[in-house]
Amino acid sequence: MGRYEQPDYEVVRSTPDYEVRQYASYLVAETLVPGGFETSGSTAFRRLAGFIFGGNSEGRAMNMTVPVTHLEATPGQQRYRFVMERAYDESTLPAPIDGSVGIVRVPSGRYAAAAYRGGRGESRFRAAERALLEALERDGLEPTGPAEAAVYDGPTTPPFLRRNEVLIPVS
Repeated sequence: MGRYEQPDYEVVRSTPDYEVRQYASYLVAETLVPGGFETSGSTAFRRLAGFIFGGNSEGRAMNMTVPVTHLEATPGQQRYRFVMERAYDESTLPAPIDGSVGIVRVPSGRYAAAAYRGGRGESRFRAAERALLEALERDGLEPTGPAEAAVYDGPTTPPFLRRNEVLIPVS
């Protein structure tokens, strides 16, 4: 995808409504933020961007990657993740200075992905989530976890050009 690194995956099935991807394992920086879908993003972004732009044990600036993912971890608590560059592993990635940022290895897994354009608001995400869940049910695929919002473009990209996805783990 363009100029930003993203996790490696292989498309194992493609339909007009979605594709099923097999992702390789990858590292993320993550933070949990109290609040709702619409109100937690700024805090999360500041924490995670702070880490990759030098708020780490080595003062090292790292490159942005995509996507930025977001899901409701528990009622009233949102989890945001920045993908780490493949050049890093657990032994070479600098540690976050901010104690609210953690480093996690996402295991390899299979996800259904459906793209949608426009704003990142909850209503647009929920509509895309419902459509993907209906398509998965129609095709006999079982979700194995909650839906995540995946954002590929920054806030300066005009909404009609923004690439967003719903990602749902499937068996």
